[in-house]
Amino acid sequence: MGRKGGEWSAMDRISIRLRQEGPVTSIRMISQFLGIPLYGVHAFFIDGLLIDTGFVHGQNKFMELCDQLDPKAVVNTHYHEDHTGNNFGIVKKLGLLPMAHPRTPSYMKNLPQWMRLYRRFTWGIPLVSEMAALDSEIQTRNYRFLVVATPGHSDDHICLYEPNEEWLFSGDLFIDKQVKYLRDDEDIYDILDSLRKVMVLRPKKMFCGFSGIIDSAGEAIRYKIEYLENMKSDVERGLQEGLPILEIQRRLLGRGDRLGFISAGDLSKRNLISAFLKPKRGEG
Repeated sequence: MGRKGGEWSAMDRISIRLRQEGPVTSIRMISQFLGIPLYGVHAFFIDGLLIDTGFVHGQNKFMELCDQLDPKAVVNTHYHEDHTGNNFGIVKKLGLLPMAHPRTPSYMKNLPQWMRLYRRFTWGIPLVSEMAALDSEIQTRNYRFLVVATPGHSDDHICLYEPNEEWLFSGDLFIDKQVKYLRDDEDIYDILDSLRKVMVLRPKKMFCGFSGIIDSAGEAIRYKIEYLENMKSDVERGLQEGLPILEIQRRLLGRGDRLGFISAGDLSKRNLISAFLKPKRGEG
């Protein structure tokens, strides 16, 4: 199916929407089933550099887009299947080795062994492909991107920062100003530390894997840090009052936990509340 109005679509599994922000192309891939949107993720293209490769259900359309963009280098912000899904196609068709954190290749080799059913259905399982390790920075023709280690969402997570333009390509570090759900394997304290690390950079614009293009990036990151710090205090206060975790969850995040049910607890409100009860790495 061809391009029309900046969008590719397929009634089975994917639509792709493009948005241009100066020299940056935002590529939003939306997983869908029978035309019903399920979940979206953003990749970005800037000056020959492709940042993340989306999910494998959309491989044909994504590779069709890559033919037009003609990337010269590829980076993965982390190993999750909605950010690495088309690595295999990139290697096979374009001869480019996606660059990532040194831990990323080993995680991807083991993805099929433990991916939950909802993730297989929504994104598909990436094929194992060759990769290359990131250096401390990436130089394109017109820009220089610093590689910033930002663990928390995953321990191989990285962001890219362009200091002259003050752009932050944040992968899944930020997600949104307010979140109600957390993956079971995320570390909330590492997320907070990583948010503080990128806030010090004072980015003006953020390119987020979940929310897309965010202006006033520093303000958004500061809000997110305060939101999580306040939630931590509220959870601790609830425990001091003798409230059960489910009641704390209801008061802070509302009733119901639809994603928790769909994901069999892998992505849930309960995980977010419970994350603050775990000792910080190196403590306890």
